[in-house]
Amino acid sequence: MPAPAHSHQHILAREAAQFVHERTPLRPRIAMLLGSGHASIANQLKDKVVLQGPDLPGAPLHSPLLVGQLEGVPVAVADAPLALYEGHTPSELALPVRVLKALGCDLLILTAGAASLCQQIEPGTVAVVEDHLNLSGLQPLIGPNDDRVGPRFPDMSEPYARQWQEVAREVALRGGIPCSTGVFAAVPGPSMPTRAEYRFLRQAGADLVGMSLVPEAIAAVHAGFQVLALTGVTQQVLAGASARTSIEAMIDAADLAAPRMASLLVGVVAAAGKR
Repeated sequence: MPAPAHSHQHILAREAAQFVHERTPLRPRIAMLLGSGHASIANQLKDKVVLQGPDLPGAPLHSPLLVGQLEGVPVAVADAPLALYEGHTPSELALPVRVLKALGCDLLILTAGAASLCQQIEPGTVAVVEDHLNLSGLQPLIGPNDDRVGPRFPDMSEPYARQWQEVAREVALRGGIPCSTGVFAAVPGPSMPTRAEYRFLRQAGADLVGMSLVPEAIAAVHAGFQVLALTGVTQQVLAGASARTSIEAMIDAADLAAPRMASLLVGVVAAAGKR
């Protein structure tokens, strides 16, 4: 189904939100688009309602939307939207974010896998994104702007809310979760960067690189969300070393990062519940 024009997304988002509100009394405060840690969080939700994404008006989600309580806080949880390299348009990647905002959420937590470009961020750890480089060739706000969704020229000087970065770091420290911060570079994929491209990314100031997350973050800032982005580090590509990493090693690192990511997510939500 082709993505709707920006001018129609506000209406579709509100219709999808109304559909959700009619099926659960919970009113989520926190939204999560999870590329890492999804299964664990889904299993921990209480009073859970599962809504099939394609059944929502406008079919804005490709995966189920879960609404439930986590640490006593109402949350909405979905898989991260499919990447651009899967053949989806910028507008399709932005629509799930707008649906979650229409539900009444004001914090969006994004998770994704990433490669580390620096010595300090090791495979299997979690990294908090402090800023990004959008090298994906994707800008989800291109096209006519709908002022009901957000401003034509949203300020991106601090896309990731500093207060939630601090909360995430505090939760990690208390829980003994290996956690770093870094600048995330988004590339289109699906091929991995070349050695020259990794070198360019390091010189440009990137600490992490991946194929998702940034388009959703841009759409979220535009819609008025506070954004927290976390990455599970699946590999490390250091200057002067081979850029080749086995799929098996990446899977092992992802398996190590997943429970750490889930613990961090639970801790952040618990902290939000006290605010």
